[in-house]
Amino acid sequence: MRHALALSCVMAAASASAAERIGVVPGEAFTFKFSVGPIESGRARMSIGEPIERDGQRLLAVHGQAQTAKWLQLVVKLDDDYKLVLDAHTLLPVQVESVEHGLRERRIASTLHGRSANVEVSDPKTAQRSGGTRRTLPEAVRDPLTALFALRALRLGDGERLVFDVLDGAALWRVRARVRRGERVRIDADGEDARSRRDIRVDGDLERIFDDGRAQPGVTARHVRLWLSDDERRVLLKLEGDTDFGVCSLERPAPWHRHCSVTRCGHPRR
Repeated sequence: MRHALALSCVMAAASASAAERIGVVPGEAFTFKFSVGPIESGRARMSIGEPIERDGQRLLAVHGQAQTAKWLQLVVKLDDDYKLVLDAHTLLPVQVESVEHGLRERRIASTLHGRSANVEVSDPKTAQRSGGTRRTLPEAVRDPLTALFALRALRLGDGERLVFDVLDGAALWRVRARVRRGERVRIDADGEDARSRRDIRVDGDLERIFDDGRAQPGVTARHVRLWLSDDERRVLLKLEGDTDFGVCSLERPAPWHRHCSVTRCGHPRR
């Protein structure tokens, strides 16, 4: 899905505070509505496949899509595809591919191993490369989706602070986040008469950085706020974040779908 939108999902770290919680469940599938400001603009979907073994490594494949609503396509079209392969044990990304159609035609493919990242940018229609680099990063990074999975596996104590790096497309961001517990949130899917839910809220400040960890001057910082259900499932209920389009939000419009038993597949690497 669009990097500016997907970046709002950034909220997890490789942390020593990881607990015995579910990080990602094979067979999960869920849908969110996304909005730009107060205007509902489309749907984002994600599904997780069953684990496979390759070269002694247990891997999971994730497929995501984002599309603008039909009425909005008359003004602006967004039709993006996101594919991810991650290590089911560490929850770190191995391969990431995103294809953007609409406002921008672009394909970004990344292969990651530890601090090394090979990032290639090309035109999805012609396959002509517009850029490609082999990069050495400050530390092992996550993409936005593995960041979300890692968050679900952490203990997330009230007041806990997290600092970590996320590679979103070709852009590297440093995230400084704080956990807040004991609050409640209401989402539209619950209906007007529904009681608010207990949640875990994470507030984050995002700073664009160079590959050596230095802050990039002149780049506006971004902010994100994320709500997870305060139970063992850690369902993503809602998020709001700064993007290239302004403030965007994701919210669960219907009950979360489960197609498998609850089996832990991994935990954030230290």
